Amino acid sequence: MINTVLFGIVLALIFGFALTNGFLDGGGIVSTVITTRAMEPLPALIVVACCEVLGVSLLGHAVVRTMGSHMVFFPSGASSRQILVVLASAMAGALGWNSAMWRFSWPSSSSHALLGGLLGATWARFGMAAVAWPVVTRILIGLAVIPIGAAVAGFILARLLYWAGQYLTPVVIGPVRALHIIVLAGVALVHGSNDGQKSMAMVLLAMLAFGWGTSVTHLPVWLGLASGMTLALGVLFGSRRTVQTVGQSFYRVQSLQGLCAESAAMILVGASSIAGFPMSSSHVMSSSVLGAGAAIRPRSVRWDLAFSLSVAWFMTIPAAAALAALLSYVVSKAL
Repeated sequence: MINTVLFGIVLALIFGFALTNGFLDGGGIVSTVITTRAMEPLPALIVVACCEVLGVSLLGHAVVRTMGSHMVFFPSGASSRQILVVLASAMAGALGWNSAMWRFSWPSSSSHALLGGLLGATWARFGMAAVAWPVVTRILIGLAVIPIGAAVAGFILARLLYWAGQYLTPVVIGPVRALHIIVLAGVALVHGSNDGQKSMAMVLLAMLAFGWGTSVTHLPVWLGLASGMTLALGVLFGSRRTVQTVGQSFYRVQSLQGLCAESAAMILVGASSIAGFPMSSSHVMSSSVLGAGAAIRPRSVRWDLAFSLSVAWFMTIPAAAALAALLSYVVSKAL
């Protein structure tokens, strides 16, 4: 009976996390399209939400495999209750951090929060041997390097397009906006592919702990739909709080800058999904926006705000890990 209750709590926390994931990342995805008036807010959010659902299975399930099979290894002697407590603590730590960041309208990293929560809770209960440190190290390197690549890509694309723009007439404004909307859909698809699969991986771990054996190659259809739809609901109903932070607070994003930033984010997040890296889409999007801004008017960029957000990103993994580790320790003692 206790295991059934724990399993239900874990599922509720996982889908609650997916909802806050949509809250935080959705605003960053649609921010440039809304700020540049390529689309109105509601249609933009609807397009993103639909593409999130479609994207969950678009690029395979490499991210599910990484987080659900290769990152942590629970001891063979661990009971279902122990593993479910660890998962509940991990998700509670990640959800708590996400909720706080959403409250302050900061585009925090759900990937960092989930990684920190899972590592902290697992380490506190089963020790260092339960963590696949080579895999974690590769993920951490990716989380650090790829956003830098996004800033560089945004910078280069913006410089190229603004150079080409000297030889173009105003008639190209319409095609640029249309292309911006197409790229927006692409970003939403790869975001659903990467971030939706993180929730799927956690559900997979919970199902295995509860005794419902399944594998990455035979994931139930309802799991992908549930993860994608929860993420989409978060985008629709909670992401407006972070739209202004990415689209206007760094600087006033222009059409070509928005197109460059979205394109860089789409390519890099999509590549991460194919490679199986759980990437921070909000981190990549914000970095590409900063790169596009620095390419045109670096003095207009609010570097103080960028620094503050960077501090929050660096704090996310240790903060979520500490909270999850504390919860894991306390609950395991109580049960």
